[in-house]
Amino acid sequence: MDDQFRVPDGRLTPAPACTRVLSLSGGGYRGLYTARLLARIEESERFGDGLDKGGTPIGTRFDLIAGTSVGGILAAGLAAGVSARDLYAMLAQWGPTIFPKLSLRTLRKLFSEKVYAAEPLERAIVACLDGWAGKRLAEIDTPLMLTTVSWSLGELRLLRSKGLAGDDADTCTLLEATRATSAAPAHFPAMLLDDDWHVDGGLAANCPDAHALNQAQRRGVPVRMLSVGTTGVRHRSVPSRLPLRGLAWAQPALALSMEAQERMAQATCERELRERYLHLNSDAGADQEVLRGLDIATPDATAALTRLADQRFEDLLASADESRRLRLIMGDG
Repeated sequence: MDDQFRVPDGRLTPAPACTRVLSLSGGGYRGLYTARLLARIEESERFGDGLDKGGTPIGTRFDLIAGTSVGGILAAGLAAGVSARDLYAMLAQWGPTIFPKLSLRTLRKLFSEKVYAAEPLERAIVACLDGWAGKRLAEIDTPLMLTTVSWSLGELRLLRSKGLAGDDADTCTLLEATRATSAAPAHFPAMLLDDDWHVDGGLAANCPDAHALNQAQRRGVPVRMLSVGTTGVRHRSVPSRLPLRGLAWAQPALALSMEAQERMAQATCERELRERYLHLNSDAGADQEVLRGLDIATPDATAALTRLADQRFEDLLASADESRRLRLIMGDG
């Protein structure tokens, strides 16, 4: 059994040397940063096989792809064989339609059932999935994991493909799964799966790294992981700015909770995987205001996200340690 590996349906195949994991965080339109950074890696002959020189989409370089919210949409697109370059172009195209400019945006989030219609988001997802929208997870051989949260049970749910869970794979379609992982409260309507309403996986696992690691470790071989964030404004404050009233806690409390669990997930993977783990992200820096929200899809936001991703790629090239880690993670041996 040392040189064999039992796949989900029970068959024995030659054991892989490792399980290469790609894990993508949530962040609304800021997922454009994720797609752009992956596209730069994909097109680079230094880390990939050069998309413009007959190489393959970056998703084919991983054995498990996981994602939350917009990261889940990107993960599903990559699992369907769509290139990161095309996903970046589609997000840039569809972003303003998904998140149109609205008056009284903040008040709408506080008092409306939903702020944005689901139909533009669903059309964008269908475009990103390149014919896979109607496929059921139980029919998909590519190992894929998306996160969502059950409203009635109050717990995180992992939506898994046949390639990951075998006979225990979920039966919803890929469109339903991506809608469920991206159904951000106060932004989009909840998604009904298995007679239960589901909302955005970011409420419990905006960074799905630790859950992806757990799934990958079940294969019994070493795990390597590339994790990519969605930039944005990090929580840095001083005691004097602590909110004193209940309503003032609404937005900062959610952001603080999501960032705290992200840091815990990343710390877990750093501890478990050491040099076999690489998390790529950027601070918003001078673009803090334009990137503060998850639903700002303006030309300024597009330019800022693209610029930050390009700079992060250049920093990756300049870092001998990060470059070595990424080659190790994406390598075949």
